Amino acid sequence: MRNSLSVRSTRLRFSMLMGAFALLYCLFNISPSFAQNLDWRYHGNTQSNQRFQDIDQINTANVAKLKPAWIFHTGVRRDPNMAMEGTPLVVNGVMYVPTGDDDVFALNAATGKQLWAYHPTDMANPSTLPICCNNDNRGVAYNNGKIFVARLDAKLVALDAKTGKAVWTTVVDLPANGASMTIAPQIVEDKVVVGVSGAEFAVRSHVDAYDQQTGALVWRFWTTEPNSWGGNTYLTGGASVWGNPSYDPQLNMVYFATGNAYPWPSPCAFFGVVPVGCPGNGREGKNLYSTSIVALDSRTGALNWYFQFAHHDIWDFDGPQPTVLFDLNGTPAIEHTSKTGFMFILDRRNGQPLSPTNYTEVQVPTEPAWESPWPTQPQSSIESLTQHSIAPCVSIVSGCIAPPASVVAAAMWAPYQPTPMAFQPWAGGGMEWPPAAYSPRTHFIYSHANYSPANLGVDLANNIAFTGIPGEVDHGVYGAVNTITGKVAWTIPITGTTPDSGMGVAGDLVFFGESNGLFHAADASTGTILWTYDSSKVPNAGGGNASPAFYVVDGREYVVYAFGGEPGNSPLLGDAVIAFSLPQ
Repeated sequence: MRNSLSVRSTRLRFSMLMGAFALLYCLFNISPSFAQNLDWRYHGNTQSNQRFQDIDQINTANVAKLKPAWIFHTGVRRDPNMAMEGTPLVVNGVMYVPTGDDDVFALNAATGKQLWAYHPTDMANPSTLPICCNNDNRGVAYNNGKIFVARLDAKLVALDAKTGKAVWTTVVDLPANGASMTIAPQIVEDKVVVGVSGAEFAVRSHVDAYDQQTGALVWRFWTTEPNSWGGNTYLTGGASVWGNPSYDPQLNMVYFATGNAYPWPSPCAFFGVVPVGCPGNGREGKNLYSTSIVALDSRTGALNWYFQFAHHDIWDFDGPQPTVLFDLNGTPAIEHTSKTGFMFILDRRNGQPLSPTNYTEVQVPTEPAWESPWPTQPQSSIESLTQHSIAPCVSIVSGCIAPPASVVAAAMWAPYQPTPMAFQPWAGGGMEWPPAAYSPRTHFIYSHANYSPANLGVDLANNIAFTGIPGEVDHGVYGAVNTITGKVAWTIPITGTTPDSGMGVAGDLVFFGESNGLFHAADASTGTILWTYDSSKVPNAGGGNASPAFYVVDGREYVVYAFGGEPGNSPLLGDAVIAFSLPQ
């Protein structure tokens, strides 16, 4: 007998069938917001250093409910010069957290429970090493079951990611040469890439690639090019590499920015330290590749292109912030902002600016010959978060007072004179090391900017006069720049201290900290602060001088941040790592 179905039964089966198709569609098109696990695998989440996580479980509507899910204390507070400026990594549910003294902890990313700890017992006391400017480790790298640590003693160490045991150790450079490393390494194919710092100690910096399996050197690129330096000054020329490199696997290029030339502020003295080769010619020339954005062939280390953002640097106009890769109107782009405060967006294929760049003539009443100032300097047309010149008044409790008549504002790029002038930005101005972030949703770059002027003069005998500005208090902003329009989208003022936290974006939220221990979430489009956490309520928690990371374990989104502070810029020093999530 032939079976027959009622119309109702047929519709029910059809409805169930469509429901099954819908469920399958959801499973194969699952949003990161509901993924079971989502890693933060690289220092900048991806090798492009965007520090963006495409996730919306925590969003503008519910972020005010965010609470600590767990708190972990490293127990490492042995060194008063140690800062916690790192970004945790999260891989397959395990978090890897460094301290400023190169300890590394592996934690259960969902509970904060310690799995293992690495303490570098074979490293000299950091107080004996040539380190500027605190004991820092800004992050570790992970690949193929290994954790890579760039140590303060200029050694690169590979750890077993499951046990924390050292697999190999490679000497990158020697502290006797003025070398150290505070960089977060980058994974580039089967290599790990690091860079050397130590410009304040007359190092000749370089960027190296090492085989991940053996620690053998694959290639080396020296960041001081001999022909653009007077005499042999390139051998002590600095050009440190502070920031985590970025990497484009399609173009086979690795990118990084370099720091100041050495010595500064005068040609033969760094506040009393006399380098090899002085007195002498004072390093005439552009001093390539200091204060530059550099692109190398990731396979060979050969130079592809460079863009120098400060010719013949005498102001400590470092480029410590990591470079950021993104697409701008269909063009592969790279962004970097240095202590000059100028943001440059370049075509990352060839280094050509994607926005108008002006070359400003350097004009001063008298140019001391020994400073060898370069006659022009590049200035970007993109609006800057940085204030370029000292303020006409100083804000105090009772109102606003003008700087004394003895304080004379220096023009941007002005060489030093025997009579002190107030430079802004200077060594502590513009963009410092804290990483920027980029959101493909808003097309904004998120970063900080410092106001930290210096009243400085240098005479022909290399005598340095360095004085403060009465009533001036360092401050700054966190803000966003629209990469499409080149305009500042919004700013958040920070008072009492310079902003010193990296920024990160999760969905429509941007997170950042303050040196006083406050940790904020703001609307990424408007800058409206939607949530604030005060870490000073947690025993042994420090200031917010690190960088956030965002991840998912078992379907739950977390925001993690290290509250350890930074000596000299944070009233709070501590050892706390805190992960936040919504109440379950």
